[in-house]
Amino acid sequence: MIADGELSQQEFDVLYDRVEKAPGTDMYLDEEGFCALVESIDDLFEDMAEEDTNEESQQPKADIRELKEELLELLEDLDRIGEEEGRQLCGLDCTELEQERVLEVVGELEREPYNKVVTVSASGGGAVGKEELVGDWQLMYSSSSTMKYNEGLSGLAGGLTRFGGLQQKIIGSKYLSDVEYTEQVIGKLGGKSFDVKISGDWDLKTEVSLFTGKPANVLSVTPDKVSYGPRSDKADHWKSLGPMNMLLLTYLDEDLRIMRGNTSTDTLFIWKRII
Repeated sequence: MIADGELSQQEFDVLYDRVEKAPGTDMYLDEEGFCALVESIDDLFEDMAEEDTNEESQQPKADIRELKEELLELLEDLDRIGEEEGRQLCGLDCTELEQERVLEVVGELEREPYNKVVTVSASGGGAVGKEELVGDWQLMYSSSSTMKYNEGLSGLAGGLTRFGGLQQKIIGSKYLSDVEYTEQVIGKLGGKSFDVKISGDWDLKTEVSLFTGKPANVLSVTPDKVSYGPRSDKADHWKSLGPMNMLLLTYLDEDLRIMRGNTSTDTLFIWKRII
């Protein structure tokens, strides 16, 4: 082992010195001492193998954490810059360069093995379970040109009001698949603040992607009603809701979800689970 470079002479000397020597000598080993020396050498290599295994198992987790943290930090920076410059929330006023950077990081994150969408696809399972999406979500970022144009989801913000954020509640059970969006519209210069509620049905389907030709997880939403103040309107003619009606699920973990446009995959919607 020393000749092969697996064990240095110094390491061997240390292990040899620790072993109890034969009676009447401080140099030679009896059978019991020899067995103890062999056992200590075996233990040394087992410890080294365990350390290597631990490092390998921990490395991917560090990588995914680093990529996810990079995306979250990027979105936080955009929010901070937006607040300083009086921009719209959720990246609706991002520059083209900022959008490209978010798109680049998202593309890297989507390929990670800890992405539940990747895991399910690789196993041949097809679709992510609908129960994985159930809960309350906060929109962190969108590059939707329609949302930019309408200054939000409903198109009711503008003038004396501005878009104040968007939440999504996904409800799912054996007999129920409801979705509700709550859009905050914030008053400015004397304008009145109010919430817009958009309710409807949802489903998670597996369809062949037009771009890749492979099965994709598609979140389908059918809006039913738009309510704000004392008014309640049918949502079937509400064109501003179109971007949310059919989206590809491309990334999912315990608290982060990324959707892409079904016909424009550069369009992103990034949601964070509300705990």
